[in-house]
Amino acid sequence: MIPLNLTPGEMEVVRQRFMAKVAKGPNCWSWKGFAQTPGGRGRMRIKNRTYYAYRVAYALEHGSLPANLGIFHRCDNPACVRADHLFAGTQAANVADMDGKGRRKNKPRYGRDHHKVTVTDEQVAWAIAMYRSGRMTQTVIGQILGVKQQTVSGWVHGEVRNTTAKGRLIAAKRRAARTRKAAA
Repeated sequence: MIPLNLTPGEMEVVRQRFMAKVAKGPNCWSWKGFAQTPGGRGRMRIKNRTYYAYRVAYALEHGSLPANLGIFHRCDNPACVRADHLFAGTQAANVADMDGKGRRKNKPRYGRDHHKVTVTDEQVAWAIAMYRSGRMTQTVIGQILGVKQQTVSGWVHGEVRNTTAKGRLIAAKRRAARTRKAAA
């Protein structure tokens, strides 16, 4: 964060330099300083160190912040340096905020939504039926469908292709039960 060893006079100089590079709008205050990242985040140098402008804005308004917290935008405008548009939080809180607003670009995909999936739900149902009937082993099914035996085992035991939270919870409970049984 901003060096804590700044005197009150130095902090005032930083504040004046900072505000000279801010364009106050009706909503967001945009950073108009020279240094900007390709994503639009402003940067400012203080005592030979470069800081993101929104972090400087937060520090000028609220003081320092713990090292394990980040500064995030409520307004989702990377160039915004208005202190009441910023909040301190964990990365998990920031991801939850992104998901809540539907603005995550690379959403994680699990189960059948994963980009490497080549087997349809119908093929999985066929594989499970063939294994449970005793007509084929998991290895043979895997060879036919072009997947590993471990993948077929996951289908049979309901541990994969669960794209819902409820399905993942059920699979986790099954794994825990098997682990307890193996330990006994």
